[in-house]
Amino acid sequence: MNNFPKEMKAAVIREHGGPEVIRMETVPVPQLQPNEALIKVKYTALNHLDIFAREGLKGPGVPKITLPHVSGVDIVGEVIAYGSAKGGGREDLPELNTRVLVNSAFGCGTCRYCRNAEPSMCKNYKIVGEHLWGGLAEYVKVPAQNIIEIPEHVSSVKAAAVPAVYTTAWRGAVTVGRIKPSDTVLVVGASGGLGSAQMQIAVLMGAEVIAIVGNEEKRQKALAMGASEAFYSHENWLEKVMDWTNGYGVQLALDCVGVKTIRNSLNALDQGGKLILSGATSGDFPDISIREIYQHHRKILGAPMGNWEDFLQVTSLVFRGKLDPVIHKVYPLNELGDAQEALAKRSHFGKIVIEIDPS
Repeated sequence: MNNFPKEMKAAVIREHGGPEVIRMETVPVPQLQPNEALIKVKYTALNHLDIFAREGLKGPGVPKITLPHVSGVDIVGEVIAYGSAKGGGREDLPELNTRVLVNSAFGCGTCRYCRNAEPSMCKNYKIVGEHLWGGLAEYVKVPAQNIIEIPEHVSSVKAAAVPAVYTTAWRGAVTVGRIKPSDTVLVVGASGGLGSAQMQIAVLMGAEVIAIVGNEEKRQKALAMGASEAFYSHENWLEKVMDWTNGYGVQLALDCVGVKTIRNSLNALDQGGKLILSGATSGDFPDISIREIYQHHRKILGAPMGNWEDFLQVTSLVFRGKLDPVIHKVYPLNELGDAQEALAKRSHFGKIVIEIDPS
């Protein structure tokens, strides 16, 4: 473990605030513990988790960020070292110097939820980049059993766009939502990283998709990706959805926006429809009517980042070309503040990716 530097460049958060609090610093390379892998990072895609970590978001269900912190959940790089007892029993770990993709979520491994392959239910659930230092650095350590090899034909940029949003999208639409080809599916915030992934998966599964987006450019992109219709977020899209479905509504609504949209998403549901919540980027204390739920036999279901099987299912589809992550733009690490601003302003369509070391 002496063939790499002792120090690295990292985007460090030492106080909460705007993009200006992110500082490019030289810090020690992480020291490996048993069953960990050291990754030389090539690309890291952004998520709203990065903004929440920087701003110090507080509230129910939001983990407290310990400062100093390095965020970055979606990580692609080369595995250059393993700690002792590598892999925690997994025998198919990638060879050293192999390009790998990281599933950053893991649990304790021993509680009843982990034994049931549901680490996000574990009381000790953690995400690299949220609870632990992440991939907005030249090196990061991760659980060795949480990496997979990337096929040669898949670009590192495309791969970096997959773990958090595509695993979450698969969890919500397929594992929890049980989407059917006969369904009409509403995707709210369809131009974001998660929303565009949800839309792609719904189209792939044969459903009709109605997308909610911010402007005409995004509307045209959603239609080009297979949406049957797309409405603007600033108009009365609930009325338009109901008109488009002849007054019935949709069988499945996927909403990661939160407080600004959840009431409309709920009331856009058909009798017995399901509302899947996978985020709350606009806030998390909505004003909703209980009667609008039970009187129409509706269900509200939570779907955070999925389990290992969800991850493998969706990465397989990406690696086979069945799903094609949309990349908005690739920024160098020294423009991380600008990249986060673009994400916060929702001026993007698809994923924003940070270039750490493409060599």
